[in-house]
Amino acid sequence: MVTTPFRTTPILGPDVWQTAKQFWWDTIGDPNNLNGPSPQLGTVVNGSDGAEYIFAKADDAFAADAGLSINQTTWVASADASAPVFEAPVAVAKDAYFWARRILVTA
Repeated sequence: MVTTPFRTTPILGPDVWQTAKQFWWDTIGDPNNLNGPSPQLGTVVNGSDGAEYIFAKADDAFAADAGLSINQTTWVASADASAPVFEAPVAVAKDAYFWARRILVTA
């Protein structure tokens, strides 16, 4: 079992276990993150654990493994304990950017 998965898709940006309020690499020229995060919200990558991850922004703080739903227009993640499609792989602060892990459904 993979205990610390990493991104297998070749893009720049944070790894699937990183979370922060600013992931734009030009933090000197854009200290207020006006250009938004890098990569773009909604970007999908594959992890070495076989899971799919989507880049989103937290509307509130989440504990690790919290169930989430993601608005497919704004890419904002919300807590969803009733019918979660995604989960937070790590604890996430309010308004932080992170990779949400798609929950794998097994029969």
